[in-house]
Amino acid sequence: MKVAAIAAVALAALTGCGESTESSAAPSEAAPTPASSTAPAQNVSAPATNDLMSEATADGAKAFLHHVFELKSYTQQTGDAEPLLAILDGADAAVSDAEAFKAMYDDGGWVLGGQPKVKQIIITTPAEEVVEGAEVEALIPVNPDPYTSFNEAGEVHETRPFDPAGSIYSATVVYADGAWKATSLEETPDVELPAAE
Repeated sequence: MKVAAIAAVALAALTGCGESTESSAAPSEAAPTPASSTAPAQNVSAPATNDLMSEATADGAKAFLHHVFELKSYTQQTGDAEPLLAILDGADAAVSDAEAFKAMYDDGGWVLGGQPKVKQIIITTPAEEVVEGAEVEALIPVNPDPYTSFNEAGEVHETRPFDPAGSIYSATVVYADGAWKATSLEETPDVELPAAE
């Protein structure tokens, strides 16, 4: 009886170990892994939207533009351009960039770093003019990380060093049919920011 009881306990313990190993392995397999010089990022999730983005206000436009840059970063890390393209309406420069990253990943290449860090979003359209259907203008100073792209053979294709001066994007966004869309978004490094009030 004792032997049978010990065997049953041992079997239960082994079964339990097996189950816990499987359950703990699943989350670790899905954990995001940043890109490296030898492999692209893995298991990166598309950024979530937020409630402010549903408002036809200056704050709603800012929230939307933050989301746009999160999606730009996501596209650069994964090559998945669909979420970004879905919120662009025109915006030829941004569409071209997104499609170039998709093509790079489709060919087996990837990017290390280079994500644009938004420093500020300045809505230049007066707040009272930010209404549904109106074109809302914005300037977005950014500081991109150092950038390296690799081809399918793992060879360096292009590098860009960190520039402490950063750059500036100009954007036009429109709120219509319950959602924001970017109709223009491009890097305009020579644009001057308005003087701080």
